[in-house]
Amino acid sequence: MNKIFTKAALAASMTVLSFGAAAETASFQAGVTVQNAFTFTNDAPLDFGTIRASGDLTGTETATLVLAANPATAPTTASTDATAAEIAILVAGTPASFSVSGVSPFGTLTITNPTETAIAPDTAPAGTAAFTLGTPTYYVLTGATPNSAATTTIQVDSAGEATFNFGATLTTTAVTATSDYIDGSYSGTFTLELNY
Repeated sequence: MNKIFTKAALAASMTVLSFGAAAETASFQAGVTVQNAFTFTNDAPLDFGTIRASGDLTGTETATLVLAANPATAPTTASTDATAAEIAILVAGTPASFSVSGVSPFGTLTITNPTETAIAPDTAPAGTAAFTLGTPTYYVLTGATPNSAATTTIQVDSAGEATFNFGATLTTTAVTATSDYIDGSYSGTFTLELNY
């Protein structure tokens, strides 16, 4: 009988206590800052150096100069027929260099290669032979994977930063020209794109 009374008393006490409880509310705001933009800078241009060049004015044979993105790799030349088209290196060039910052730590960026190809004489008569740019290569200097080749992506480091080089192949004209290469500077403007 005492056990039953004790349980009943305890239940009644708890009921009384629950009726005496109070609840309060507090409002708060939630927010977030979006930063999709990052900093992407061209620190040095792509410089194929100083060369001697002759082209096949019929547009049949071509010569190439490969300037690697890896600064430790020497440039190389080749020709489908050296008697018709040739490139010889007089002063070696240097790859283009880029830096990236403001990316999320260890974020990965996708590379979109340039679509432009023409490297033409800055001042020359119409019909003068020109060059094309192709086969881009990339070499990571600093980032999540420093001192390594890259193909389609660049991964930044813990600070959201990376630096890398861009190399490419210079090819003599593959179209009919009226005049062979002349002394002077040849250039083209190219666009490299990185995307999250």
